[in-house]
Amino acid sequence: MVIFNISEKWNNGESRTLTRAHQFDPFDNKVECAAGKKGRKVVIDGQGNCTISGDKVRVYCHYKNYNSRLTVTLIPHFKGRKDEGSLKLRSRHEEVEKECVDGKPIDPNAFGGYGFAVSKIEWDAKREPTHNCYDEFDAEDLPKKLENGKAVILRHTVRDEGQKVRQIGEIDYMDGNGFQKVMDRFDKSPKSWMVDRDLYENESYIWIRNNGSGSITVRDVSLEILP
Repeated sequence: MVIFNISEKWNNGESRTLTRAHQFDPFDNKVECAAGKKGRKVVIDGQGNCTISGDKVRVYCHYKNYNSRLTVTLIPHFKGRKDEGSLKLRSRHEEVEKECVDGKPIDPNAFGGYGFAVSKIEWDAKREPTHNCYDEFDAEDLPKKLENGKAVILRHTVRDEGQKVRQIGEIDYMDGNGFQKVMDRFDKSPKSWMVDRDLYENESYIWIRNNGSGSITVRDVSLEILP
């Protein structure tokens, strides 16, 4: 079993702020600020915390992953009803710059990945066949609302099971009850490039993204590589 401590260098005592697209953490060449629009900012405080603000602003973590489990402690600072913290696995989102428009063109070199996101009141899951093109959307209410400033732990698992891809989403409210499974779904008909293991073991990454007008703080980020 291989487990990567993605946020290890966020706790080095050195505060830094990233504001440019494709700007890397000066202390970690695997962590990159990307995308978003107005107000892009990623603040790593040197004490283990990373705060992401600006709509659709994300941190790419350049760790090759195929079957894997991502664990993140999330502290929301949501403002709007639709604000979210979003996780993505098995992603090659940036490998092709041309984006999908109205469902076309689909480029198998730029699979966005399998996503799991939480707002204050619900979770949602999307498959992104190519950059900026989504399908297979699912959503349900969370068992308990998230509270601004209060930490929860998210766990997102993506792995092949036979000819299907299974996604599991879990949340630990840190109330002594451990993880609760909120999402357990199958992609029953993945496209060929979504299950091309060699492709993702050659190049892939994860993302942690802020959606909306608020912000998210994340810490204790780890990636477990599964068989």
